[in-house]
Amino acid sequence: MKKTISILAAILITVAGFAQTDQKAKDILDRASAKIEGYKTLKIKFGVVITAEGEEPISQKGVLYLKGDKYKLDMTDQEVYNDGTTVTTYLKEDNECYRTPVEDLEEEEMLSPEELLTLYEDGYKLRYDGEQEYAGEMCDVIFLYPKDPQNAKFHTVKMLVNQSKNEVVYAYLKGKEGTNMKYKLVSMEKDVEMSDDTFIFNEAEHPGVECYDE
Repeated sequence: MKKTISILAAILITVAGFAQTDQKAKDILDRASAKIEGYKTLKIKFGVVITAEGEEPISQKGVLYLKGDKYKLDMTDQEVYNDGTTVTTYLKEDNECYRTPVEDLEEEEMLSPEELLTLYEDGYKLRYDGEQEYAGEMCDVIFLYPKDPQNAKFHTVKMLVNQSKNEVVYAYLKGKEGTNMKYKLVSMEKDVEMSDDTFIFNEAEHPGVECYDE
């Protein structure tokens, strides 16, 4: 589940990028990406549903705080902190935390938010698939397919981009192993004041917490 959440942090700010085969799709995602990159910080509220064969769906809400290459992800059952050098995952029910150097996550081919913003340059093929109404507003529908399916985490990604806001408001990721994820954007606040301490896990605020280095 920890890896799923690390991927989630990246997907939530995935507004663009995936290699072009469809110029219209690329132009739409480029505009969304440029809008995101124009802000110093972002606070994103979202919902996610994770489904897998033979298992009950997992439905959660969360908030992502983003500042440069740092982020904090606050979910129902856990929190993830990335201070730029270390990723710390805190499991609320177990009162445990796990620390992993950012470079080790990259070695495991985990996706970080800043990497997702440029993934489109050589990661996926694009297909524009018309318009669809979502939450009362018109959106562009874009499908993404990995250029290297054998090594990709997902075989298909469907994204809805709000036409008036240039924001990705919905993403449906179909995993190769049968695990699917649906993300819905609830709200996005730009240039919110965030200190660097926001992205550092504070053990003192969690009495009795046990932390492990991975």
